[in-house]
Amino acid sequence: MLIDLRRFPDETPQEAETLIIGAGAVGLAMAVELHRKGCKAIVLEAGGASIEADSQDYFLTARCCARTLPGLHLARFRALGGATNFWGGQLLTFEPLVLQHRPWVADIGWPIAREELDPYYQRGYALLGMDRHLADAQVWQRLGIELPASEGALEGIFSAWAPEPNFAALYGREIAASPNVRVFLNAPALALEMDAAKERILGVFVRSASGAARRFAARRVILANGTVEIARLLKLPLADGSAAPWANNNWLGRGFSDHVDCWAGEVSPLDKKRFHNLFDNAYLDGIKYAPKIKPSAPVQRERRLLGISGHFLFNSSFEEHIFNAKLLMRSLFRGRLERQLVPSARSFASMLRVALPMVVRYLRSHRMYNPADQGIRLRLCCEQFPLRESAVRLGDTRDRLGMPVVEMDWRVDGREVETMATFSEMLAAWLERHGLARLRLDPTLAARDPAFAQRFDDGYHHMGTARMADSSAAGVVDRNLKVFGTHNLYVAGAAVYPTTGSANPTFTAIALGLRLANAIGNDHASA
Repeated sequence: MLIDLRRFPDETPQEAETLIIGAGAVGLAMAVELHRKGCKAIVLEAGGASIEADSQDYFLTARCCARTLPGLHLARFRALGGATNFWGGQLLTFEPLVLQHRPWVADIGWPIAREELDPYYQRGYALLGMDRHLADAQVWQRLGIELPASEGALEGIFSAWAPEPNFAALYGREIAASPNVRVFLNAPALALEMDAAKERILGVFVRSASGAARRFAARRVILANGTVEIARLLKLPLADGSAAPWANNNWLGRGFSDHVDCWAGEVSPLDKKRFHNLFDNAYLDGIKYAPKIKPSAPVQRERRLLGISGHFLFNSSFEEHIFNAKLLMRSLFRGRLERQLVPSARSFASMLRVALPMVVRYLRSHRMYNPADQGIRLRLCCEQFPLRESAVRLGDTRDRLGMPVVEMDWRVDGREVETMATFSEMLAAWLERHGLARLRLDPTLAARDPAFAQRFDDGYHHMGTARMADSSAAGVVDRNLKVFGTHNLYVAGAAVYPTTGSANPTFTAIALGLRLANAIGNDHASA
């Protein structure tokens, strides 16, 4: 059931077994899973059914204290579906090494092993309609291609892209018809309420359309409203103005991380056919697979590297026509031709120059056509060293809801340059040794000049601030995502990552949320 508090300001008391704050990727995936398990849940979404300028304005009040973080304003969304309204739907699992303790990266590892996430990765694929998802080795086999030998130093992997990345579109009808789940829109959370002993959360206060504070009660509360907003809500006083029992946790709001991305160099293919066969996107059983390359786990350990991966960007003067042709083909393959995608007579001839070879390559090889007449560049996505000093703080000024504005103090160590240079050199040598391509590294990167860190881009992948650990001295939540010092408050999302690797964070956040939903379902079944 969907209820918009602006249109239907019903003041009837609301209570459920589980209350989830945030209707983005993690919140909606959990809500659907709980609904299917017969569990009662309330979801509070600060935004409306779609992106609205008025709602987005709240994010503009946030400011950067040190290094600029563009994603602070560009990658956060208040709306049903959250950031899934705009992302591409790229899914990657974390490699096992990321969850292990890597002393050269951080002071702790994850308190859970990768094997504990495997069933929930698979469940995540199923929820996204990707039961036919293929493992990396299966993709290579289906394509009839083998990655040239690298003596165990490099691995070719694929990210899988959800056919329908918008969770509001994917789950909207099911949620709207659910008797178990009520999603309240335009219901921004203001404060948490605890019992007198400060052991249990009793409810959550939101700001209603009339401007009054409205209370929602639940047996358990889950924060799934994004890394930055999770940190802000946990750092606020409780509803009665008193400090929360977790307020003095040394890691609350700290250890904020993002992926640091960069352009590493220019690529000149020596064997265009083989190069494109290795690195063009593949399309199998309705799923897109994007090839990436990374150092193997043994090499990461031996050379003390951060998590890092690379992929190639093919630049073309036909970029606009390629984009339009992709949209048209996607529309046709889905069985519904969208009128606005049909090109005008003037542009049809130009688009045909791209569309025909694109269709031929797809039908023959299930691959993407990349003309690359303006060059090929190597793009790196690198883990950053998690620094305690990198933090989300609360400012002295307040937004229109009366909440303190966010002050982002994003810190980057700079030692990431060494991992980037080492991996790029390995990749360059491998490409040339096998006659695939010549990679000309950026001179500043090749020299390992610390100034290269100024060229890092943020990956719009906000992580950390409520990291998972074995004790409250080392983190904010335990292995089951429960906030230390409480009996029924949980955090679901990338905020709990102690370390991050180089994979996109959303899929692992969904898997962790589904793991928690499974535990709730088991508790419900045994009650």
